Amino acid sequence: MRRFSAALSLFCLFALVAAPAFCGEGGEKEGRDATQGAPLPGAGVEGRVIAAGKALEGAFVYVYANFEDFIAHRPAKVSRSTDGDGKYKIDLSPGSYYLVAKKTGAGPKDANPVAGDYFSFQGSNPVRVADGRYARVGFNAVKIERDPLYEKGESEAEGAILGTVLNEGGQPLEGAHVSLYVDTKEDFRGMTYAASPQTGKDGIFSFENLPEMDYFVIARKRSSGKGAGPLGEGDYFGFYPLNPLPVRAGKAVKIEVKAVGKAGEIRMEEGLYRDTGTRITGRVTDREGNPAQGVYVFGYLEKVMGHNRPESISDLVDKDGRYVLNLKGGNTYYIGARSLYGDTPALGEWYGRWEGTGDHSVVVETGKVLENIDITVEKILP
Repeated sequence: MRRFSAALSLFCLFALVAAPAFCGEGGEKEGRDATQGAPLPGAGVEGRVIAAGKALEGAFVYVYANFEDFIAHRPAKVSRSTDGDGKYKIDLSPGSYYLVAKKTGAGPKDANPVAGDYFSFQGSNPVRVADGRYARVGFNAVKIERDPLYEKGESEAEGAILGTVLNEGGQPLEGAHVSLYVDTKEDFRGMTYAASPQTGKDGIFSFENLPEMDYFVIARKRSSGKGAGPLGEGDYFGFYPLNPLPVRAGKAVKIEVKAVGKAGEIRMEEGLYRDTGTRITGRVTDREGNPAQGVYVFGYLEKVMGHNRPESISDLVDKDGRYVLNLKGGNTYYIGARSLYGDTPALGEWYGRWEGTGDHSVVVETGKVLENIDITVEKILP
């Protein structure tokens, strides 16, 4: 299959959740939390943890009252482990929270991740929980391939950071800026200690002559090419999982920072999953007819799908490749499927469009269900 070059500006899809557990210094205790007051009925966060386009089972979502508690491993609440669909759910009192997803050998205990573990720092932290509502918060977790490697540096008095920014597929990410922070009061949106030039095709960055201290390493890629400003659809965000990173005099530390597509990570319950009575259903399969896995179906109102926000996105297809795409109302929709969201489709990603009409469109009436809109996807190859 040819490599697609048109950028597909899709919303990052994330999903639903399991019951909470409290994890404090004394161990895990279910049904308790350190949030203010009792959680209101129907208030909290819910979503899905995915990794490489597939549901991540056995992960835990950690809720912190502030960033300092995150660094100190003091969660206010911890979800139960995600299920086979990567779903989680946590009841919370109204307020702002920092959310992190992890899958480590420590289980629900809040531990530093190591090589082989999965990690995701919610790029929209802090997340706001409103009265009587569930915020849909998704996590695109990355697998930590290697621990930081310390080698002898060029300066005996100072240290250095040598690294590579990678995308979700593990390929070098061109055009990313890497920033170092020592002050976290502004949630990594304020003044940086140091910032790198844009990464080249090799994704490499470096910081030389650094004083000995701990640094927070953040990578961002904006489709605008700018080094500052809010992130949107088609942009990337990478929080180094082993932050803060110690830099020591006389040492150069080598690291990898994986950045994930960031677009529409938080949506309230009136978002793109809600059952409206108007919907499209079908199956997503590969060319051999096998059910596709880790794929979502999307619907656009515009024929040129790659340059607009999708009107609707399905939940993750089930084990048989079946999907339900809820729609706001009757209209003409342009239908496709993909396993990742934002920017140009990546190598190894599943991608396809509804081929029942020449322009990939379907017409749906309000209150009606259009069935058997089956989609064939292929992996994008070099």
